[in-house]
Amino acid sequence: MPRLSQIIFSGAMLCATPALASSDAAWAALDKASAKACIAASGFKNAKAGAPTRFSDTVGYDARIVTGTYPQAHMKNAPGKMLCLYARKSKTAEVQELAN
Repeated sequence: MPRLSQIIFSGAMLCATPALASSDAAWAALDKASAKACIAASGFKNAKAGAPTRFSDTVGYDARIVTGTYPQAHMKNAPGKMLCLYARKSKTAEVQELAN
């Protein structure tokens, strides 16, 4: 006759669901959303977002470098570079200027 601990363990294993990997389409949608948010947050003209660096779900951020030109007249279309952190959970982006 099985012991109670064996029954509990077997029941828990039957109830456990395997972790599902995200689809390629889901990753592409995330990349598109984070690039769009980072570009908007930068305020640059002709902005381009670099490839994302993904942090674990514990942290929940993707980081990107955004390049473009400053739109202010006094900046005379000077090139700029910003680090963007995209919070996957809240779908918000925050940027900080980087030295060229």
